[in-house]
Amino acid sequence: MPQDSTSPHHHAQDYGAHLQAGNALVAQAQALATSDFQQARALWQAAGKQFYLAHKADMDAPEAAFRLAQAWMAEAHALQKEHSPNAAVMWANAAAQCELAFDLQPEDGRVAMTAASCHLFAGQHDAAKAWQQIGQHLLQPAAPQGGETGA
Repeated sequence: MPQDSTSPHHHAQDYGAHLQAGNALVAQAQALATSDFQQARALWQAAGKQFYLAHKADMDAPEAAFRLAQAWMAEAHALQKEHSPNAAVMWANAAAQCELAFDLQPEDGRVAMTAASCHLFAGQHDAAKAWQQIGQHLLQPAAPQGGETGA
């Protein structure tokens, strides 16, 4: 393999290609979800692999990190539907991935709330509560300062 394959441009290309492929697989999975759950689940898993590769290509990009968490959430949800004991483990993995995405974009209340949901499904109630408080704090509208009055 030529040495320039690790150049930043190459990583950006890989990142974009994997992210795009993952998003396309998610769209297919969502279209099939009601008619063929097993096929949709396989597509979600394939999307997760693409998001993982995108995340590996650019560890600092919050979008791929969060998309990977969402893919794991879809898998956790599928396991939950099957009453699998592995569902809680998968929810915990998704929660950890949400936290990683949040570290890359610490002002994103939506990611914090998603982490809270994952922790809740994983049975980690203290962590869920803590993440919910962070999310609510970030999502609340900024309170007017001191002497300002409404128009």
